[in-house]
Amino acid sequence: MNLFENLEIIKTSRKGSIGLKVEPNRIALMVPKSMTDETIALFIKTEKDWLLQKVIEQKQHLPKQMSFISGNELLLFGEKILYKEDHHTLVKKINYQLLDNTLIIFCKQKRELKDIETHVRKVAVSFFVEQLQNYITQTLEHWAKTIQVEPTQVSIKNYKSRWGSCYQDGRIQFNWRLAMAPKEVIDYVIVHELCHLIHPNHSKQYWQTVAKFKPNYEQQKQWLKNNGAGLMSL
Repeated sequence: MNLFENLEIIKTSRKGSIGLKVEPNRIALMVPKSMTDETIALFIKTEKDWLLQKVIEQKQHLPKQMSFISGNELLLFGEKILYKEDHHTLVKKINYQLLDNTLIIFCKQKRELKDIETHVRKVAVSFFVEQLQNYITQTLEHWAKTIQVEPTQVSIKNYKSRWGSCYQDGRIQFNWRLAMAPKEVIDYVIVHELCHLIHPNHSKQYWQTVAKFKPNYEQQKQWLKNNGAGLMSL
């Protein structure tokens, strides 16, 4: 059982300590920037049994992974919905419908598609993109006025390891998977990114600014920590 074949090495600013991060789709070893590749390789070799045990332990505590498999449960704004694929109803093109807390993807067309799974996933993702876009459109302007900042552009992206990004030119981007998080968690991520327009870092002053507008932000951070890996697996 070789769990380290695709081990990702991440060099960080941590001093002298090594951390292990286990997610559904990756295993990452965080090491100090000063550590040489030879030292890293030696550490993995000598501590292989210990690392393997830690990986197994962390995998046991991973949140439930999400997947676009008909009959599975997904989340929409923190509430459970059922995901179903309809391969019987003939439609002009693959589309979706949310009916009684069930997301139905209508898959059957006259013309056959070579990679039906890819097309179905694209449509399913577009549903969550639209839901998140609608919510952000309703709420971001309020938060921007409250914080007194002006983002230049807001868009939805397919990030695999982050919930949002803020750029110096004022662009802000959000992960489409946020549509599965509770609305108060989405609000926290919105505030988080908008506050970067004031402090482009994670300094003490930055977190004080976040706390000014979201006093209970630690609860939302914890929700993402507890559930984020499961959402990112989708």
